Amino acid sequence: MAHYITTHDSNGAAIFSQASNEQHTIPIPIGEIKILSSSHSFPLDLSSEADIEQYREDRTTTFFPGSRRICPEGGTATCMITMEPGAESPMHRTLTSDTVVLLEGEMEITLDSGETRILKAGDVLVQRATMHRWRNVTPNNGRARWVAFIQASAEPLRIGDKSLGNEWAH
Repeated sequence: MAHYITTHDSNGAAIFSQASNEQHTIPIPIGEIKILSSSHSFPLDLSSEADIEQYREDRTTTFFPGSRRICPEGGTATCMITMEPGAESPMHRTLTSDTVVLLEGEMEITLDSGETRILKAGDVLVQRATMHRWRNVTPNNGRARWVAFIQASAEPLRIGDKSLGNEWAH
C-alpha cells in the first residue's frame, strides 16, 4: 500500500512530502494495525512539518504511552485495522469520536447494551466513546479490514508572510 503525505513549498504550492511512503504494520492480538496519520494537538498547526516528523515516530507505536489508545491524548489519529478470520476484540471504550468505514469483509459490533449490527464493505459507523466489541464474521474464513479516521480542523496555514485558509477553486 502506497502512503503519500502532502506539504507546501516556500511559495505555498501543494507538493508531496519527501517523508517515507512505506507503511509500518504493527501486529496486535486480533490482526494488525497501521497508523496512517497522527497528531498530538488540536487544532492542527500545519505551518511546519513537525506533525510529519511526529507521525514518523508514531507509526511504529501500537498504543500511546500510558494508555491503550490509538489516538494520542488531545490529538488525532487515522488507522487501518485488519482483523484475522474469526477474531474477536475484548469489550472496550476509547474517549474518541471515531468514523469507521468497513473496506473489506463483514464485522459484527456488539454494544455493552447487548445491541448488535453487522457491517459490510462500504458501511459507515460513527462511534462516540462507545463501549463495544468487534468480531470478524466474514464468510469463508475471510479477513475484515476497516479504517477509522477523523477529519481534524487546522489553524490557518502560514507560509512565510502568507496565511492560507479554506479555499475552493471554481
